[in-house]
Amino acid sequence: MNDGLVKILDGNTFVVSDERGDIEASLSDPTGLFSFDTRFLSRWVLTVNDERLNPLSVDDLEYFSTRFFLVPGTGTVYIDAKLSVIRQRAVSNGFHERVTILNHADKAVALKVRVDAGCDFADLFEVKDALRKRGRYDAVVKGRKLTLGYQRGPFRRATAITASERASFDEAGLTFSVRIPAHGEWTTEIDVVTEQLGAGQAPLTTPDPKRAQARMRRNLERWLA
Repeated sequence: MNDGLVKILDGNTFVVSDERGDIEASLSDPTGLFSFDTRFLSRWVLTVNDERLNPLSVDDLEYFSTRFFLVPGTGTVYIDAKLSVIRQRAVSNGFHERVTILNHADKAVALKVRVDAGCDFADLFEVKDALRKRGRYDAVVKGRKLTLGYQRGPFRRATAITASERASFDEAGLTFSVRIPAHGEWTTEIDVVTEQLGAGQAPLTTPDPKRAQARMRRNLERWLA
């Protein structure tokens, strides 16, 4: 982590983020969710009451899973923060993220929790050389699901985003309206699923993150043995 980036992977799928768990792809920081040489997520930014969070520490749990400990505020203001945020992320077919917010105050708080999402679907050569991608982009909100897509001829790439808690979805992400009691906590599970579609192919279904992680742990144990 000397470069300030946090990386987790499983086979051909890997996630590169900053120490907050945020993804903001740029020419200098090729962060993102990559699968089979395509970037399926180029923006993934968490805010609380429209403010970015500050990293306290990163806990590398396993090669496919990590955990970020965060607080609101800037500079040294967060020393006595009344809120803390934990993001736990594990790669599967995309990634599964659990966001937990803890209220350390003696009174309840109302929060706006926002995740901004975006995809450029660049391949590794386009990422490296900053090439413009040809094709058509779209963003579709249907019920409690946001699908960000790319189409060129018969081939389509898509990233589907869902959450366990009620959220307001739009074409650029999702927003939660949260009330946390005194000394209480709030948690949501967010799934980001990659879809690679060609002629005659059906979209992939959301994987069971617990089964996927159990499989990866068994693979790790076999490798260590």
